[in-house]
Amino acid sequence: MSGTEAFPPLFDEFDAVAPREWREHVQSDLGGASPEAFLEWSSMEGVSLPAYLSPEALRDALHTDPEGGHPPLARSGDAPANTWTVCQPIRHPDPEVAGKHARAAVDGGADALQLDLPPPLSDGSEATPRSTANLAQILDGIDPTSTPLHLDGGPAAPALYALLREHLLSAPADFNAIRGSLLFDPVAASASGADPDQAFSLADDLVAEAAETPHFRTVTVDASAYHDAGASAVQELACALGALTERLVRSTERGLSLSALLNNLQVRVPVSTSYFVEMAKLRALRLLVPQVIDAFAPEAGPPSSLAPTDVFVHATTSRRAETVYDPYVNMLRATTEAMAAALGGCDALTIRPYDGSVKPPDEFGLRIARNTQLILRHEAHFDQVADPAAGSYYIETLTDQLAQRAWAQFQDLEAEGGIVQVLRSGDLHAQISETRAERRQALDERDQVLVGTTHYPALDERRRSDLVAHDATPASGGSPPSLDASSTDALRTALRDGHALRDVTSALQSDSTAIDPLPRVRLADEVETVRLRTEAHAESQGGPPQVLLAPLGPAAVRSARANFCRNFLGVAGFAIKEPLKFESVDAVADAAVEQDADAVVLCSSNEHYADRAPALAAALADRGHDALLGIAGAPDEIDVDGAADFFVHKDSPLRETLTALQSLLGIATGDET
Repeated sequence: MSGTEAFPPLFDEFDAVAPREWREHVQSDLGGASPEAFLEWSSMEGVSLPAYLSPEALRDALHTDPEGGHPPLARSGDAPANTWTVCQPIRHPDPEVAGKHARAAVDGGADALQLDLPPPLSDGSEATPRSTANLAQILDGIDPTSTPLHLDGGPAAPALYALLREHLLSAPADFNAIRGSLLFDPVAASASGADPDQAFSLADDLVAEAAETPHFRTVTVDASAYHDAGASAVQELACALGALTERLVRSTERGLSLSALLNNLQVRVPVSTSYFVEMAKLRALRLLVPQVIDAFAPEAGPPSSLAPTDVFVHATTSRRAETVYDPYVNMLRATTEAMAAALGGCDALTIRPYDGSVKPPDEFGLRIARNTQLILRHEAHFDQVADPAAGSYYIETLTDQLAQRAWAQFQDLEAEGGIVQVLRSGDLHAQISETRAERRQALDERDQVLVGTTHYPALDERRRSDLVAHDATPASGGSPPSLDASSTDALRTALRDGHALRDVTSALQSDSTAIDPLPRVRLADEVETVRLRTEAHAESQGGPPQVLLAPLGPAAVRSARANFCRNFLGVAGFAIKEPLKFESVDAVADAAVEQDADAVVLCSSNEHYADRAPALAAALADRGHDALLGIAGAPDEIDVDGAADFFVHKDSPLRETLTALQSLLGIATGDET
């Protein structure tokens, strides 16, 4: 490697190491064991990467150029080469507050705004933009010709577009010069319970109506419905390709040109915390979309093509990974997700406020979300390199494997009649359900950790009273039978007639589609339910159950097991007392009586439990204290002669164990909670 006076060569003093030589050194350091035994990694995506990769890996990746040259996913043009649009979501239920948030976002560095359908107010009433006056209040001082507006809310997006059009046509702004997009995907709407025929008809009508707005994208493929249901990265990609195919087929059959659809195309992709997988997912998406276009174009008339760099990708941080407890950790999760999105080459990025699953957004949460992107851009300089992952043996291999597996699953969807048919049959629900169950099992077995929720809980944290608004999808049903939502004209008529925005949105729903909506979940919600039950019990009983940890015996073992129990049992929100140590069983029993403990967990070594557990049970009985007795350890390794009421150990299933303990402590665990 050559250098200059300012930058001398860095690696000239190091000899190149052949892969075989490197492997021999590693194997020697491992005592003769294979590196794969320690370093091989696999995921629920079905991707398995070896212990290490060499330059030869790039020859196996079908999308790379083994001779080097310009990376296939890099954008052309001058630096900065990896620019993306900083998009700020605006979804407060009060239009006045939402307007303040919008202006603060633009003044604070946001490049674009995302108008969402907010949750109802705490009394159940709707305070969303249901009229042009409300929308004018939100957009006061915002120039939509320079600040792009992305309209979200799932099935509510077309109604928001109808309001926006009404507002801008009556305002000084040039409607045809507006920028932004309509985040409405008829397939995703169908997966959320909308009538497919009506959704596709409305989507095509929107494309035709917005034909004179060249900077406003109206053709969206949205992977959020599958991601929020728990899908893997491969399933998300396959569903996105299936949705794109369905849209192209149906829209061209209705007379829309392929070029008109492609010129307005964007793909919205949620990005979760699996850093390298998510980075590779975005890169694989850029490879796969043009393949769908190339396969489709010959049947659609004039040839059309789309380069990987032409695919407009709007990334958003994951709702699925958010937690209610210790919500500040969501800032860290969103930062990881935003980094993956930026390095994966997104064109626009929306970061959800860290407490979006707890309450409506406030200025602090929005500012943190916005500044996360600004730091990545201005301080971390993520915008300076085109396709920064290009050439990485690991990421290129991961990109290739995700792309190949997603393409195979996409072909399976098409063989079964397309994604709408697979949604109608329920097969897609079943496939995603398996992945969702696998994700939750990983949390329950503590193979995966949500810090602050399934591990390292803040014991004094209370969140039950904070849940003033749930981040729910638009309500279905309840709309007037005569309400029509099949065209933008019909939407505008309904809104002018005074129908609420949610009622207009609900008009897209239908009981005759035979498509069950995909669930919209957060992975933490089942574990959070356990802790919320404890909070509800505490409100009625004057406090949560008191759990006394009893470290007794050898220092190393007692300390390790007490720390484990504190983290494990703290997930349920119990009040935990953790003395440094006890000198005797009698001292433990005295402390249990003094602190009125509801449960005592003996933390000692396996060989001492046979004597100490029965002795502690007897000591508690002698003092007339009726407390549960728990053992920190696996029951098949310990003989305590029936003295223990429960066991806690590394293989204990988290939710099942905590729910069973709640039942023993008299906490209601049924539907009544």
